[in-house]
Amino acid sequence: MVRFVMYADRKEDVNEYTGLLREAVRERGEWPLIHTYIGENELLPYLHFVRNNPCLIMVVMTRGQRGRKEAMRIRENNWEARMLWFSDLENEPYSDSMKLTCFGCLPVEKEKIEAGLDACEL
Repeated sequence: MVRFVMYADRKEDVNEYTGLLREAVRERGEWPLIHTYIGENELLPYLHFVRNNPCLIMVVMTRGQRGRKEAMRIRENNWEARMLWFSDLENEPYSDSMKLTCFGCLPVEKEKIEAGLDACEL
């Protein structure tokens, strides 16, 4: 079983991504357990859940400057876990300094999920 903890600023992203992620992980012979947190009211519970837990994969789907700040805060909260950040193109330059496992642009497509899972060595 592989545990994913997902944070997104839009419910639509979670709905779209969850099915694609589940399918891609199952195709690799693994069973995904996916926890989701949506919106800035859920950021603190997300941070609490992932804090200092290296045995999970953090998935973050945020946009714009606020989304960049949220992603950085999440990363600072847990440097050891693998982190996939999907955002808009304007945030790509910031991804290098965050020690990400993988960065991809929204909207999420199956090929981007595959690249993220490859980076996570799944």
